[in-house]
Amino acid sequence: MLRKLLWKRRKRAVLHHPLERLLTALAQQVLDLAEQEARTRGDDRATAEHLLTGLARLDEGVAVRTLSSLGIDIDATRSRVARAELGRIVERARCEAAELGHRYIGTEHLLLGVICEEGTEALGVSLHQARDQVIKVLHGRVF
Repeated sequence: MLRKLLWKRRKRAVLHHPLERLLTALAQQVLDLAEQEARTRGDDRATAEHLLTGLARLDEGVAVRTLSSLGIDIDATRSRVARAELGRIVERARCEAAELGHRYIGTEHLLLGVICEEGTEALGVSLHQARDQVIKVLHGRVF
């Protein structure tokens, strides 16, 4: 009973707190790199492709370790993503964090947001597979 109550509290917190208070430092860095990449290319909005470029440039964090453990090369997959807007991806990331019972939004949630928005074919892994792998990485079961 107490566990359920705590989970509901966490979920509510992630869904209703301002984004700035929820993003980890690495997630904020990735978003900044994505915006920077969009500006550099002269694009009017940041997309999933820019976000993956940001992850590749950062080259650390749970998302990068998850993709690596799944045998997915970020650079090779960037060209396969469509043009999902960064804002939609971040909202999906917020929902993924809430579903996992996390009180923060990290790079792993951004990755899951990309897969939610772009579909399985974008990165060659299903949302379910990616979510399971994220949990394994977070619990130290992947080296």
